[in-house]
Amino acid sequence: MLGAVAAVLALLVTGTILMLRGDDSTHSDGKPSATSPTPTPTPTTINGREFLNVDPPKPKSSDDYIQTPGTWLTSRVYATGAEEAVTGYNPSTGKLAWTIPLSGGLCGASRTVTSAGLVAVVFHATKDTDKSYCTRFAVIDVNKGVKVWEKPITDDSVTDGLGLNVAISDTVAAAGWPEGSAAYATSTGAPAWTAPADGCTQEEHLGGAKLLTLSYCKTSAGMKFRIGERDPGTGKATWRYEVPKAKGAWLVSSEPLVLGLLQNDKGLDADQLVTVSDEGKVRSTISLGDDYVAGCGEAGGCGATVVSGDTAYLGSDPHSFTAGNRITAFDLTTGKAIRSFSASGDSILVPVRADGKALVAAQEAEPSAPARVLRLDPATGKSTTLMEMPNELSLNSALHSLIRTDVKEPMVYDNGRFFLHTGSGYFVNDITPDPMTLAFTTW
Repeated sequence: MLGAVAAVLALLVTGTILMLRGDDSTHSDGKPSATSPTPTPTPTTINGREFLNVDPPKPKSSDDYIQTPGTWLTSRVYATGAEEAVTGYNPSTGKLAWTIPLSGGLCGASRTVTSAGLVAVVFHATKDTDKSYCTRFAVIDVNKGVKVWEKPITDDSVTDGLGLNVAISDTVAAAGWPEGSAAYATSTGAPAWTAPADGCTQEEHLGGAKLLTLSYCKTSAGMKFRIGERDPGTGKATWRYEVPKAKGAWLVSSEPLVLGLLQNDKGLDADQLVTVSDEGKVRSTISLGDDYVAGCGEAGGCGATVVSGDTAYLGSDPHSFTAGNRITAFDLTTGKAIRSFSASGDSILVPVRADGKALVAAQEAEPSAPARVLRLDPATGKSTTLMEMPNELSLNSALHSLIRTDVKEPMVYDNGRFFLHTGSGYFVNDITPDPMTLAFTTW
């Protein structure tokens, strides 16, 4: 979360707007995690059956705020954040494989898992979240179910984690927040830096093969957003691109470099996508206006945008509860729309992940219509159903809530298995709470 101008910063102080989010997700290189399973066999049915259902945490009072961020899939495990823990499940059977207890509640988690199966989490120093800050940083090997290392964040400005962003690459694990930044060597936990780059006040990071950093910095032309890499040995930044003008900015993808920008004074989400070349020159600009939902607001990253190669996929805003939406594929080299796919009825389609040169999307459930997972091919215009969930009223209600453009935790699909996880939003005395974690399989 980074403020862009004085007016936005004023809103930021009051906690009413979250401007900048680095999308530390599978969207950074257009692929799922490098360790995502790719079994040779393929399912022989599209009928999905539930094989994992985890109850949500139970807050003790209205002041008890519980967070469970993090959802990761490798060839060996499906792992999620939990109440004061990280848990791993067998991705084929749904059985609990391991639990790693933490000293306190989770504050943030990386959206990616490295090729070695490592993820990063930030959590409270003690179980009393009212009296402790988010000052513990750890890297966890989810394949083995072990904590690789745990280190302190020495800057108390992280407080309770408002606007916290956590990212991991093969070399650096980092956290950024409105007044600080901290990073450590992924394999050893050795400190890489303990503050934003010189001349900058705030930072957020995007994981992947390399760690990309978006900073808010003082320049000769005033405060500007800058995108680049920081040397893990010295902490010095080499800038790749400086945003000329924007009221908000988000990292959408690193390869290619795609930014979500906000130009509207009253907006909360990106209204432009800008693609930048390796030389730091703008390749194309896509105007989103209020017609498309990039998902770059408070939700924590541009969760409604998928980038694959030179194609970006975005869902439209139907502007009505009685109308469906569409997903449009845009050419990032020209900024032009390639093809659109309309949702059936009045349901909503949400991009999930790239599948080669096509897109995997989820269609939310309606009271009398089940949720589906679809493969959308912009080259042919063909829509193929990969999975259809059971058509049950209570399940449809839960999946209507879990499949949304503003969902904080990314939906995960791979070869006949579909995982959904909630990172927050638990309420005391909730009579019919949605599951924290749900998974379906066609195997």
